[in-house]
Amino acid sequence: MNTMSYDHIKDPLVRAEAMRSQAIAQGIANLTDAIGSAIRALTGKISKYMAYRRVYETLSDMTDRELDDIGLSRGDIDAVARGHDPRPKRDAYLETVLFQHSKLAERYQTEGKADGEEGVNDNRTVAAA
Repeated sequence: MNTMSYDHIKDPLVRAEAMRSQAIAQGIANLTDAIGSAIRALTGKISKYMAYRRVYETLSDMTDRELDDIGLSRGDIDAVARGHDPRPKRDAYLETVLFQHSKLAERYQTEGKADGEEGVNDNRTVAAA
């Protein structure tokens, strides 16, 4: 509170009353800001909950086959509705698969040549080989 703005008021009672009025007005403004912040927070939480319910209900209405088609199971519905995708990240998954594929191809080539084979897949089943 700035007391310098009341220096022009000579009567101490009038000055005190003006300062009191300003303090009350500032308190009301602060209270209004606090109530506005609380309302904004509450509406934000309500809108998040409504979005959660829409996603949850939509996924719950799907059949197990439909969920499997998008890579989810019934146990994943809550996590997805909360905004967390439980499926592996596509790029990391592809990188892992490619790495494993290259290691298997390397091992097949070296083991096949070590056994005297050419390392060519003749597409026969294990029983037929």
